[in-house]
Amino acid sequence: MRSLRGRLLTACAVIQLVVLVMVMANTSRIWHDTVRQALGVRINALSQLFNATLAQPLARNAADAVQVIDSLQSVDGIRYLVLRRPDGTVIAARGWPAGTPLPEVDVLDAEHPLGAQVHAVASIGVGDRPLGELRYGVSTQPWYSLIGTLSVQNAIILAVGLISTLVLMVWLIVWLTRALNRLIDSAADPLHFSPLPVPLGGDELSLLTRRFNDMGEAIRERLHELADARRRGEANLALADTERARLTALLSAMRFGVLFVDNEQRIVFHNPAFCALWGVPATGLTGRPVDEVLQQAANRPPMVDLPAHYRGDLPSGHDRVDFGELTMNDGRIITQQGYGVAERDGSANGRVWLYEDVTQARQLAERMVNLAERDALTGLYNRHRFQEEIERTVLDAERRNGTTALLYFDLDEFKYVNDTFGHASGDELLKTIAREVGTQVRRHELLARLGGDEFAILLPDCTVFEVGKLADRLVSRIAQLQFSTDGHVLRPSTSIGVALYPQHANNAAELVAHADAAMYQAKAAGKSTWRMYRADSDTSRLAFTRLSWKERIVNALETDGFELHFQGIYRTTDRELVHLEALVRMKDASGALIMPGSFIPHAEKTGKIVDIDRWVIKRTIELLAARPGMPSVAINVSGRSFDEPELPDFIGRLLRLHCVEPTRLLVELTETAAVSDIGEAQRFIDALRATGCTVCLDDFGNGFASFAYLKQLKADILKIDGLFIRDLPNDTDSQVFVRGMVSMAHDMGKTTIAEFVENEAIYQMLLEMGVDLVQGYYLDLPNREHPGLCRGLEAAKENDDVSQSE
Repeated sequence: MRSLRGRLLTACAVIQLVVLVMVMANTSRIWHDTVRQALGVRINALSQLFNATLAQPLARNAADAVQVIDSLQSVDGIRYLVLRRPDGTVIAARGWPAGTPLPEVDVLDAEHPLGAQVHAVASIGVGDRPLGELRYGVSTQPWYSLIGTLSVQNAIILAVGLISTLVLMVWLIVWLTRALNRLIDSAADPLHFSPLPVPLGGDELSLLTRRFNDMGEAIRERLHELADARRRGEANLALADTERARLTALLSAMRFGVLFVDNEQRIVFHNPAFCALWGVPATGLTGRPVDEVLQQAANRPPMVDLPAHYRGDLPSGHDRVDFGELTMNDGRIITQQGYGVAERDGSANGRVWLYEDVTQARQLAERMVNLAERDALTGLYNRHRFQEEIERTVLDAERRNGTTALLYFDLDEFKYVNDTFGHASGDELLKTIAREVGTQVRRHELLARLGGDEFAILLPDCTVFEVGKLADRLVSRIAQLQFSTDGHVLRPSTSIGVALYPQHANNAAELVAHADAAMYQAKAAGKSTWRMYRADSDTSRLAFTRLSWKERIVNALETDGFELHFQGIYRTTDRELVHLEALVRMKDASGALIMPGSFIPHAEKTGKIVDIDRWVIKRTIELLAARPGMPSVAINVSGRSFDEPELPDFIGRLLRLHCVEPTRLLVELTETAAVSDIGEAQRFIDALRATGCTVCLDDFGNGFASFAYLKQLKADILKIDGLFIRDLPNDTDSQVFVRGMVSMAHDMGKTTIAEFVENEAIYQMLLEMGVDLVQGYYLDLPNREHPGLCRGLEAAKENDDVSQSE
């Protein structure tokens, strides 16, 4: 019986039976002891009685004693009587067979069990004289009958008590186990636990039920919480598995080498890029010491103490430690960074190493720096680097009380070469001059091309004699050159102006201005010569020239002496016209056109460029209003206009006055001017963008010192400088730089334009590089009556017709 109820019933029955047996056994023992005591008392009394009765008769004669024995045989319970003399002779025997030996006298103690009768002896005598003995047997049957009766009665009483107790116990056990079974059944499903009814009263079962209900409620709530926690845990685990898979895929797709190691510097994880960078197998690395793996790598750097990088301490948390660059044995450059990985309690949990191959980036950066500081055509230092060097050299000379000289020169009649033989011939001449002059310049001297045919040589720590000797050599060597182009032999010449610091100038700007003035003095002296700056020299020619240009520009502004020509900007993929660029031209007294290269420099020096910019802006907006169907138009704004903060408001007012959509006007800013004051340029561009106009950064890459400017100047379009486009198929450096500019512009969401597209080869290369828009003589020439304007005129006429009909 495995149930609690069965075990309790069995235990109770066994206990009751044991108690009954023990009670019966104890009762029997007690009664037997009582019988022995009673028999002892009776035998003692009978012995005294028999002695008193038989002593006198036996003393007279035996016959009297026999008679007495006969009378004593009737005593209740006497089974036999045998009277013997002291010598053992039987005098009389009653109830005992003659000749049968008498039994031993019984001893009445617990060790000698009682039989059916007790054999006793009574001594017969008078005083101290023994007369004999009487052997007799006392029956124990009455006593045993009494004991049996009592035992039966006791057994009945105990049985009734046992049965009553068992019934009570059965009822109690059934009642108790039924309550326990209810508890068991209720506890079978804790998640759907229902409180049990509490029995009436305040007994232990009521208290147990209350406690059980409270515990069940608590367990049910806890199980619900655990179930919710489990569901959340499973969801989080699934999410973690998904994120882990994504992270693994991301790390595997990264071009960075990623390596996780534990606190014992054993590899925990690596991605394919790590194996490719170091030349290690993609499998079998997990669990191996990192220094052992890298020491055996095929592409490891040629250094003995490589493992020292991985034994050093790293800060806890996610702080980065740069370990510099590693030059691998195959020439590649790898950067290495370490991050400490920490648990929530701050304890270290290994580290992660990141590796990046920066070989191409370093090479590209070197090329970009070179292009930013070098003239793309001649390879000499450009105006930007020259400006930095002259400022530094003048300051250094001021500290040391030294002397610095500046030679400023250009080619005489260079414009004739360009106009007659083309820009390509002019470029070759400039490169020839740069090579020849470069042979005359010492290592500590700086030769730069400032733009066009203008060159400058900066000589620190020199004497007047040394400067004069160099100027003489340059004039002579250039005059001796024979330059061949298109079957013609040209003999170029140069005019050189020399100025010294501090003799002729107080700062770098004055030094440049006075060297420029000295150059014009040399030209006035007949060209192909040089002149040292003299304050008292005649400068009327230069002043007259500048004054003359200023007057001519003012007169042109007042008498409508400017006109706009337009050149198309086309989509590279399908050669569809996208917008036009407005190009200003000046008319002389005879009506002939003067190109911007002739009057724009003078306009900038005299400050009239701002008035020209306003004239171009006003005429362009009026034209856009008059011809609503024409494409958008791009206009050029000079760097001097950055000093005119009201210019964006001027543009906005004109657009609103003529009801022209601002997106139809594109404003091009020269990049070199923009970066001269990055803060002012940014404010100017923000103001332009606020009007709704599209902003284009012109001449991009010319003198550009840092691509960080591109992030700060929020231009919409980048126009790549023509120096990089003109000889693009034959100039590898320009190809690299153009690809880099296009890729970066597209990554930043900007549109790219390439100018100076002069043949199909350049066009196809730009198409392959992903340049968005192109402009140049190959597509069309600047024209006052561009076909794009005709579309706008037709649309304007249609609008007029509709208005008149209405």
